[in-house]
Amino acid sequence: MAPKFDLVVINGTIVTASDISECCIGVKDGKIQSLANTFTEDELVGAEIIDAEGAYVMPGGVDAHVHLCQDLKTGPHGLGGECSDNFETGSRSAVAGGTTTIITFATQTREEEDRSLLKVVERYNARAEETGSYVDYGFHIIIVRNDADILQNELPVLIKDWGISSCKLFLTYATQRLTDSQMLDVMFAARKNSITTMIHAENGDMIEWLTEKLESKGMVAPFYHALSRPPLVEGEATNRAIALAQLIQNPILFVHVGSVLGAANVRRAQTMGLPVYAETCPQYFHLTWDDLKRFHSPTCFENSKMICSPPPPPTIADHEELFVGLSNGTFTIYSSDHCPFRYDHPHGKPSGVLEHEASMEGEKPCDSEELQGLLKRKGGAFRFIPNGIPGVETRLPLLYTGALASGRITPQKFVELTSTNPAKLYGLYPKKGTLMPGSDADFVIWHPEKSFSPFNLTNSMLHHNVDYTPYEGMRFTNWPRYTILRGKVMWANGKINGKVRDGEYVKRGPSKLGPISPRADRDPRRVASWLYE
Repeated sequence: MAPKFDLVVINGTIVTASDISECCIGVKDGKIQSLANTFTEDELVGAEIIDAEGAYVMPGGVDAHVHLCQDLKTGPHGLGGECSDNFETGSRSAVAGGTTTIITFATQTREEEDRSLLKVVERYNARAEETGSYVDYGFHIIIVRNDADILQNELPVLIKDWGISSCKLFLTYATQRLTDSQMLDVMFAARKNSITTMIHAENGDMIEWLTEKLESKGMVAPFYHALSRPPLVEGEATNRAIALAQLIQNPILFVHVGSVLGAANVRRAQTMGLPVYAETCPQYFHLTWDDLKRFHSPTCFENSKMICSPPPPPTIADHEELFVGLSNGTFTIYSSDHCPFRYDHPHGKPSGVLEHEASMEGEKPCDSEELQGLLKRKGGAFRFIPNGIPGVETRLPLLYTGALASGRITPQKFVELTSTNPAKLYGLYPKKGTLMPGSDADFVIWHPEKSFSPFNLTNSMLHHNVDYTPYEGMRFTNWPRYTILRGKVMWANGKINGKVRDGEYVKRGPSKLGPISPRADRDPRRVASWLYE
């Protein structure tokens, strides 16, 4: 007689976005088959058994904002950023941090060869298949053109054939940003195809103007990246994008909201009944502008390791206000924005020196073995430093330590932010993001708190292909003990158990976070509701 279960988790404190209960979970053929107070000895025969010892058992993390295998070589000398993590190393890091599903970005450029979104996705998918993944994965599509024929003919195919139900648009970066009218074109097409619109909201003109003024004063060291992007830059862009979305009644999600001002704009729109959602990330709760001065002196180029966009908030006081946004629902999801660039590679952070003529004057072209010596004597310029930091592995432990263990959020809110809401927003629910019969058996099991010894993190403990972590030395009060993907133990007690091709591509459907609120303004004298008549 075949075993009833392949895997059983006993003595767990089961947490979903709505409930906490003490029960056991039975898994068969990669799916959750049943939850029960206990199982009989006969039901346990032949099953792999994991004793959670009273610790939290949660749905596996869904990280909806991860950059892997992306080339951002947009510098004047052809350098610029190149993601240091491919699908193998990035997903290895994800699974070690309790994440079982990631959504990454297939990126359109303005090159004619990237005009077709379908070809962009096909080429990006080949990169994923080349190495395989330790976790399940899907794609967003970054759109930087408003070609009418492509939007009309290819968006339906992306949904039908690829299950890609989300697109990302930019209000900054010269090579990616769209004008307001172009934004409306893409958002209108996305709405007609039930595609969730993600927006990187920073005012590109404000950034460019401030950058030029800083450079004219010789203020080019890494720290000045933050001064080129004060909170008002995000504040203006979120307001503008909300107005555009309201005009055509298009649901939007703001990615990596990092300022109190941006969060307040989102909250105000939500109070109006608009379908406006927000994502935030760990760096906005654990770093400040002072971290851009962390190493040695304000002008030390090593501070380039801390550069991301938007930058962290100016002060610790901002952290507390943002924590309120986590607990009251302003922030819908909590992602990593894992954007990994090495410090010892020409296409990593050092491009901030190598692209800067003043720093390279009189220098011979250098190879990677000479980079460290070069970086110790050259200042570089923040304009050319790739914007992004690693974080897919530390995302869940940071939120556990900083918010759950401190009482700022409940266990249920933790699950909502890190798993359930991302799954709902991006068309993965209930396959992912919950613990119910029929769902994928994706779990993160924590250590029992009483038996866990807090530790200070070092980069050597992590599994990414990055030579630093922004959270070096930070004290953690828990870490995933087990990560289970569709019933298979992928990570256990500090070791990778699974194989790199255990992860699968996941097709997604439309968002399940609900239609436009009945409170939303439909008066054609104020919004363009007539577009849909």
